[in-house]
Amino acid sequence: MQRVVYLRRAPSRRDQRSLQQQLERAFQNQWASPGTLLVVSPRHEIWQPPTDVYETEQAFVVRLELAGMRDAEIAITLDEHGLRIEGQRPEQHEQPPLGYRQMGINYGAFAVEIFVGQPFDIERVSARYDDGFLIVELPRVAPTRVAITPLSKQ
Repeated sequence: MQRVVYLRRAPSRRDQRSLQQQLERAFQNQWASPGTLLVVSPRHEIWQPPTDVYETEQAFVVRLELAGMRDAEIAITLDEHGLRIEGQRPEQHEQPPLGYRQMGINYGAFAVEIFVGQPFDIERVSARYDDGFLIVELPRVAPTRVAITPLSKQ
């Protein structure tokens, strides 16, 4: 079972500056952080925001750094094994840049897939966007207690 919590995709635009940004990011990421997911294709670029996944006594928590986003640009798809978070961060400049000296902010499409590996209550999942962070809480399934009655000897 999959359920979309919120979905809105911004229209994509392609131009020469965008291709230049993709290539610069690809080279920077290759040398700076080889573990970063970056796919450069003729159609789009996908990046992976910094993500923390941790457990509390009550839930599994996924925390993504998504500064400058509006929650209408973020989609969360759930299934019994985990979740996929995807969206679009539009590039916004007061004036269009003539060129870049350094690029450290990712724009465009992003996606993160999290495999939880333990059961969680899909009906009680909650998400909130607060101060540049998307926080998704996956409540743990309460352990079911089965009463075991001893067998009577006859």
